[in-house]
Amino acid sequence: MRVAFVGGTGFIGPPAVRRCLQRGHEVAVLHRGEHPNPTDARDVIVDRNDADALTHTLAELAPDVVVDTRAMTRRDAETTRRAWSGRTVVLSSQDVYAQLGRLLGHPGPEPEPIITESSPLTVPYPYRDLPDAHGDPDYDKKEVEQTFADTDAIVLRLPAVYGIGDPRRRFGAIVDALDHGTALPHVDGAGWRWTRAHVEDVAHAIALAAEDASSGFRVFNVGDDAPSMRTWVARIAAHMQVELEWEHVNDVPESLRHLGAMQNDVVVSSSAIRETLGWREVTLLTRRVADIVRWARDTR
Repeated sequence: MRVAFVGGTGFIGPPAVRRCLQRGHEVAVLHRGEHPNPTDARDVIVDRNDADALTHTLAELAPDVVVDTRAMTRRDAETTRRAWSGRTVVLSSQDVYAQLGRLLGHPGPEPEPIITESSPLTVPYPYRDLPDAHGDPDYDKKEVEQTFADTDAIVLRLPAVYGIGDPRRRFGAIVDALDHGTALPHVDGAGWRWTRAHVEDVAHAIALAAEDASSGFRVFNVGDDAPSMRTWVARIAAHMQVELEWEHVNDVPESLRHLGAMQNDVVVSSSAIRETLGWREVTLLTRRVADIVRWARDTR
């Protein structure tokens, strides 16, 4: 099968490309050339924002499926749609959900114990005017998804993705504190639950979605069973072979905010992709935790 990745040189792209190569597919990575393609896939330089150039390139490659890793706005999605009318895998985010929007201060309905693909969505442009905003004020994965709603597309709503190469260095502050022998502060027992996934497990989900030849538009959540932050920290400490100490406080520093009092959990069901595409984690828990520690130390 021929797979074309639009984007694919960042954090999630290379593991997904390698996964497709390992599964015997012919893969091309279409990118602007600002970052090297670290894989053995065919390297194709093209500006994804240039619809004519993208159309010409995809026509020459004639892929069976396109994986769009970099559609962040409706404008991005419309460019891909103009250039390609075949099967598409679109990377989205679980920040489309109202329950996550509540954590950003947006209004939303009462939280659900488990979020599913049909759960309420958050407000338009949820990161506009926020300190942790995305670079483009028009960022909104909901609009990206809507652009592909009448096509043969699989949308993967990704959780907090971590692992080697993570630009956000998720859980790095926890490793730093444990390496310095610091007692970890907590509010209410650090019981917050948050769905996440290792980048290699996300790569596997992308490969399975690319291989699925079913028609129509479908949306799948990807992620783990959202263990509490207290459990997650204990796993990290055990791997580091350090004694974990907790300190109850009234407030936690921003770098450790996930150990504090959160407005609601974000527990997202991945049962649909498990049942429909047969997705399972391909990494062991020991690998997931080890990669968190290794990457946190490598990026200090």
